[in-house]
Amino acid sequence: MKAMFLLSFFFCTILVGETEAQFAGKDDYGLEAFRQMRENDPEMFCKYITCSENEEQEECPQGTSFTAGVAQFGCCGACVRFKQRGDGDCTGSIDPNYGGGYNQIGQKSLRESIVSSGSGAISDGLPLNDNILSSSWCDYFLKCDKGSTGFACIDGSSGDRGCKYFQQQYDSFLSNPEPDPVTHYTSDKFVPFRDDYMWRPNCTQGNEFEVKQCKGPTDEERCVCVDPTGNRIYGSAFFFQKELYETMNCACSKKVWEKKQAGASSVTLHCAENGNYEPLQCEDGWCYCVDPITAETYGPNLPEKAMKLLPCYDEEKIGGQYLRRCESELHGFATLADLLKSKGVQPPSTSLNCDPDGSYGPIQFDGKMYRCYDKYKQSIWNPAGDGCQCVRDVETFKDYGLTTDVNCETNSGMYSQIQRRGGTVYCADEDGVRTGPRVYEQYEGNLECASSLRCQAGILTNCPNSCNNCPPEAYPKYQ
Repeated sequence: MKAMFLLSFFFCTILVGETEAQFAGKDDYGLEAFRQMRENDPEMFCKYITCSENEEQEECPQGTSFTAGVAQFGCCGACVRFKQRGDGDCTGSIDPNYGGGYNQIGQKSLRESIVSSGSGAISDGLPLNDNILSSSWCDYFLKCDKGSTGFACIDGSSGDRGCKYFQQQYDSFLSNPEPDPVTHYTSDKFVPFRDDYMWRPNCTQGNEFEVKQCKGPTDEERCVCVDPTGNRIYGSAFFFQKELYETMNCACSKKVWEKKQAGASSVTLHCAENGNYEPLQCEDGWCYCVDPITAETYGPNLPEKAMKLLPCYDEEKIGGQYLRRCESELHGFATLADLLKSKGVQPPSTSLNCDPDGSYGPIQFDGKMYRCYDKYKQSIWNPAGDGCQCVRDVETFKDYGLTTDVNCETNSGMYSQIQRRGGTVYCADEDGVRTGPRVYEQYEGNLECASSLRCQAGILTNCPNSCNNCPPEAYPKYQ
């Protein structure tokens, strides 16, 4: 957790084109050249600064955010702790919705707003003793506003506040537990056997949801891929899918989502079940290899007819054709539609639904009604609703030789709101993840699934009502 720089003023002097003769008689030891490089060519200057810093948000302590360009002459990043709700003496907000830090208070830049967590204001010429800094700016979703006692951080608008709002709600809730949960089981503070289902979202530096999110209690956790606002996209892995679960990065699912948002009518990238890239990828007639773990390309780009020459080609898995059944149909339709549009003809519509791995999507229209299908277009449930996620997951459980008590809605194929397991009941979300406390069956009527779903999502005002008037003995995890 150290942030430090290694810089030789003499070396820096030589690099900016100065010679020893030019500096003869000077007593600043190259400091002027140092200053000039920093002011005139900061990009070049930073190449001679060696940073030791957290490179990922996950490495920053809870309650801080990794922020680039705030330490070591603006060349290095650090974990920054921004002011929270109710904190005073603020000078702006990191949230661009509330001025991005620049407002009527003092026009302080981000670097000017930062002080070391231990020793006051940063002096440019000194290395930091740690890599955790504090800023006078308010955190995301908060704005710096003047009240009766001076400037303080308050809630912004009631609209979408981004990922960090829900993250902060979670942190505040867990940091304020009920000291005696048995006798205060209806308290609005954190009660472990009542609130064990909650999860903390992972957020980007820009206050968006990380593409990979893992939710649910540890022994029931499921990781899913989401878009920047937290909505589900293709890709998931259960904890028992060890390899998929541990290597999951959702890089392919994110790219497919971005292409579709940009208006692509046909995307031929192949994503694995967990949202990672498959090793062989082909686009617009050209093929290349991708490392599924790092999402980095390697090897040459070759025409699709020569894909067998690529180091990642696997004949047993791929065969002689890159496109799979569903996407072959869809890609052919999209090509025809583009041709008709170019000639001013309105193309026909299609209800064909493909997953990003090239297989058939879970919901297909058979000419009469929508049904749930497996990846090979075998009907597994009808009629279909909005997702078919539950019946698809049942097929996954069977593939892994697991028997589970999963309840699917008979009229949709989605997860039932109430799930039963081993004499207990609980509320579940669209992915089957528990969104409320597990209680004994006789307390099923006390469950408030709408309240628990909001609580799981970070809206914590109604958490005690997740199981309305349930005593401690209603919760088996407490026994």
